[in-house]
Amino acid sequence: MLEALYSRNPQPNRQPLGAEMAAGGTLAAMPAESTQKARKPWWTPRKVAVGHGLELTVGTLRLTLGHGPDEWRIERESIAEPEVSGKARIQGRRTLPSEYQERYVIGGDSSRLALTPMLADRNVVIRPRQPVFLLSGQKVTLFLSTPIWLKLEVGDPPSLLREMPVTQLSDTWFGPSTREGEICYAGRTHARHHIDELPRRPHRAITPLHIHNKASTPLPLEKFSLPVPMLALYGSENGSLWTQRVTLTREDQSDLAAVRIDPQPPEYAEKLSLLARPRQDSGRSGLVRAFSLLFGNQA
Repeated sequence: MLEALYSRNPQPNRQPLGAEMAAGGTLAAMPAESTQKARKPWWTPRKVAVGHGLELTVGTLRLTLGHGPDEWRIERESIAEPEVSGKARIQGRRTLPSEYQERYVIGGDSSRLALTPMLADRNVVIRPRQPVFLLSGQKVTLFLSTPIWLKLEVGDPPSLLREMPVTQLSDTWFGPSTREGEICYAGRTHARHHIDELPRRPHRAITPLHIHNKASTPLPLEKFSLPVPMLALYGSENGSLWTQRVTLTREDQSDLAAVRIDPQPPEYAEKLSLLARPRQDSGRSGLVRAFSLLFGNQA
């Protein structure tokens, strides 16, 4: 891990954007204040010459990076949710950011910059915005989305600068009691079950969750602990992000639930490329967990 030098300059002083960052290429001069869209997915590695920079806007994050002599500068800013665009924007800068929060010192040629999407490092506890009940004997596939993280790497071979969440989620305790459970992130979902209802959000990864309720009673889907660290992340050419499908089967007359993570990418998107492997190994294709550890303190 490289040493980080911190500078207390919280307010950004933005310079005119005067260059387009071609995907997989180097900085190209353009008229000032022009805006171009990336021709390839925003996570495509790029080269940033010394004295130049790059600005990425994805979801609620606006990230500015500058390549100085033997160092990289990072400045980040949060965007209000109503201002979030359905597309990621990436632009080159002909100047270094004059104000920034972090500096990373690195020698040699570090012009290659990779901004790789990742999944969160903890389970995400997802609560539907409205109560959802799955009746006895029924099946459903819910399309759940979770905010991504970014892994910042420079140079070839790559050196890790840092990882950061695009959206900072709050912490929550999840489990049947204060003694049994784990710290997770808290998230919300509309629990959509039709793929054509999914909005385009480049900063969130979609997980198909297939649930089969074999019990004789309805299953209240008030909250669910999604094992995000055990999932791989895939990206499509249109910029959408997906994980494998997770299948959960609730058995009758039992407190155990079978959880299965598909080994292959989902069939809902075409031309998917692997972007990030799972942070944790599930150890086997099928997991059996106590029902209370998947759905909180429900019985």
